[in-house]
Amino acid sequence: MTVTLSFNLTLLYIFAANVVAILVYVLVLKHRSRRLRRSIGAVSTVIVDYFRADGIDVRVDCVPSQAAEGFIAFIESEPMKRFRYSNIIEASLRLHVRRTCRENLDRIFWRFPIQGKGLAAEESIRAMEVPDDKHDEYIREGLEALRKKGAYDIREGSWEEFKDTVIKNDARQKP
Repeated sequence: MTVTLSFNLTLLYIFAANVVAILVYVLVLKHRSRRLRRSIGAVSTVIVDYFRADGIDVRVDCVPSQAAEGFIAFIESEPMKRFRYSNIIEASLRLHVRRTCRENLDRIFWRFPIQGKGLAAEESIRAMEVPDDKHDEYIREGLEALRKKGAYDIREGSWEEFKDTVIKNDARQKP
């Protein structure tokens, strides 16, 4: 008994072309992944350096945006009065990242963690009583509000707020 093998060169070429195409595709995916990691690192570093120039320590996480070409930045910092108008800071931060990294920031989310209730809050109130330039005025205002928990909150309000309050009080008294 004799066994004969014949190779069809056309099928061999098609198989080789498929293998090469798969390898090229894998290399392109790896290249994109490396480029994305480098871009995330660069954007995060630029944002940290942007705030560090003003003496503010922040923690930044970035993720690629699915909706648009760009990144979503998550910025975590202690509460500060200068972040009250964060939309102005965001505009200049977007411009700085675009100039420095040539990347777009699609969205920016802020996180201002504060100490929890209990002993940590009491320590914060005691820390507020000690005059220290290290603490921000915004934190002091918030801690003073915690201390005056039972006190009245007197502030200027709009006419709509007044009407809503009066209507709610009238509705409670009618039944």
